[in-house]
Amino acid sequence: MQNYHDPRIDALPQRAAHLVAEAERIERATQAFLDRGGKIKQVGFQMSGAPSTFFINPEKSPVYAHLYPAPAAENAAPLAAEPLAAPAADLENKVAAQIMARAALGEPPKWIAKQLHMTEKSVRQFARDFHISFRAQR
Repeated sequence: MQNYHDPRIDALPQRAAHLVAEAERIERATQAFLDRGGKIKQVGFQMSGAPSTFFINPEKSPVYAHLYPAPAAENAAPLAAEPLAAPAADLENKVAAQIMARAALGEPPKWIAKQLHMTEKSVRQFARDFHISFRAQR
């Protein structure tokens, strides 16, 4: 019994027969096209002459916007004297209020986390940050 294939005795085809036939057909069609006066333009790796559709506008990017002067509006309202609250702080306060209300109802942190789609660890961190106590602890 032979444990391996000896290519000197029985050479395996390098390509399937149908692929060789298709390559020959394409070669004949290409040659016929060139004989009729057709021309082939090779474009290389760039297949399109169209400009790139995606670009980052540095004037609107939060990373580079500070490098460009803001456009002066003719009818601009004066700036408010009091700065607005940060949206992240508002969100934290809202989540803390929900946790505080549920803790007052007697729900455990694990159940609160499940209801608010959070991890128990983050609920407990909110409780430490906002001094919330739970009736039921694990």
